[in-house]
Amino acid sequence: MLKRHLLLASVLAGTFAVTACSQQTEENTEAAVESAGDDIAANTEAAATEAELAAQDAEVAAQNAGDEIAQGAETAGAAATEALANTGDAIADGTNAAVEGTAEAVADGADATEDAANEVAVEADQQY
Repeated sequence: MLKRHLLLASVLAGTFAVTACSQQTEENTEAAVESAGDDIAANTEAAATEAELAAQDAEVAAQNAGDEIAQGAETAGAAATEALANTGDAIADGTNAAVEGTAEAVADGADATEDAANEVAVEADQQY
């Protein structure tokens, strides 16, 4: 039985010796945990700063897009107004040309009728 107790005590002592941490190992573990915490805090702060900058950039981009849309609408409105004015001018020019052409055709027809009437007209002394 003594051998068993000695054997058991030796096994337990060996187990404790292998699994026990030295003071330096515990300090190194604490330092690693603190360092990891500091790294996490620094990375979180940097990510928050980058997210804030990205949000500001997005806001500026949205404002610029709104300005460009407004300028585009203004330009389109001006172009539509000019096109409408040009259409009115074209209609007026076309109408004037049509009226002028009609008047000229009527005048030419009247001249032709007058010429034909003069050709067939018999002078008063030659009438029967």
